[in-house]
Amino acid sequence: MAWEVFTKKIIRTGDPVITLGKMGRMAFNMQATNIFEAHNATHVVLLWDKEAYKCGVKLANNRDVGAYKLTFNKKYNGAGFSAVTFMNHIRYDWSETRAFSADWDEQAQMFVLAIPKEHFRTSGNLSQPLGKLKRSDRLKPKGQVATEVTT
Repeated sequence: MAWEVFTKKIIRTGDPVITLGKMGRMAFNMQATNIFEAHNATHVVLLWDKEAYKCGVKLANNRDVGAYKLTFNKKYNGAGFSAVTFMNHIRYDWSETRAFSADWDEQAQMFVLAIPKEHFRTSGNLSQPLGKLKRSDRLKPKGQVATEVTT
């Protein structure tokens, strides 16, 4: 029998990384979250440069039009928010989870990430269906009937 080396899927890095998930969520690694925390960020707005295929995640406040509220995990080593409508708007194919390196632009107060062209849809159904979500925090106690949550 020949042995094969398993290549792990998660790559640890010291640079900010933004993950676009197959559930339509935009997630930030610990390095990116540290930048949010250093700037007391609670909200961001999303920017799109369709000619350069670049996304901007700019610091904002809750009064800014189109601002997304950041959700931090309990240890503050990650953050994220749902970006379904944005991903559909830019025609991003979010059928699988992908991570992208991001650069922090201190002057503009935003992360900039380039997304390769091959990750975009050009025809067909440009909205990715979510399907059925199973979340443990929405389960009913034993004996009660749980309702399905779909979006």
